[in-house]
This record gives sequence, structure tokens and C-alpha cells, in this order.
Amino acid sequence: MKAFFVALLALPTALAAPLVSEFPMQSLECTCMNAAGETRASGICQYVNGLLHSPGEWCFRAASWAPAMDTVFNNKKCAEMWGSEWKKGVCRPVTLCQGLGGPDYYTPC
Repeated sequence: MKAFFVALLALPTALAAPLVSEFPMQSLECTCMNAAGETRASGICQYVNGLLHSPGEWCFRAASWAPAMDTVFNNKKCAEMWGSEWKKGVCRPVTLCQGLGGPDYYTPC
């Protein structure tokens, strides 16, 4: 019974402790690239709950349920989506912060 009262007294302190934020978080933004260095990601990016980031067309995860972009934009899938001219999947690091919709939505910092 004593342990119950100790836990009950400690409850307000535990609830008042600040939550550790997961932001900013490291992620990848990806695209399909042709031999001239032009990028292409529109259409499929929005379909998989990503958003375009410029310059160029780079796709980043816009929501927690979006897949990792390196699984969407790889050499095989780029060639399937846009043909042999756009057969190179390229990714680069991006730092994401919490978006306007809350902690499940992301935006570049």
C-alpha cells in the first residue's frame, strides 16, 4: 500500500516532465536523375505522401506513414516510372522538423 501512495505522489512530477522531441530528425530526400543532371520526382512523390523540395524536384517524407524515399526512388523504380532516360535514383540527406499538422507531419528545417 505504501508503494501505491509513493507512486501517487510522484505522478504529478512525472506528468510535468517535458517530452523529448524527435525533431529535428535526419532523413533522405530523393529523386530520379537523367544524364544531364536534371531531376524528376513529381507525381509519384505526392502519391507516396511526400512533398517536393527545390531547387529541382527532390522528394522528402511529408508524413510519418510515408515510406523511406530511398525505397521509392532507386535505379529500378526510376526506370520503371520514367523510362531508361531517368534510370538513376539519387538521394541526399535532409533535416526535417515538425510540420503544421503536428508531430506526424514533416517539413524541411
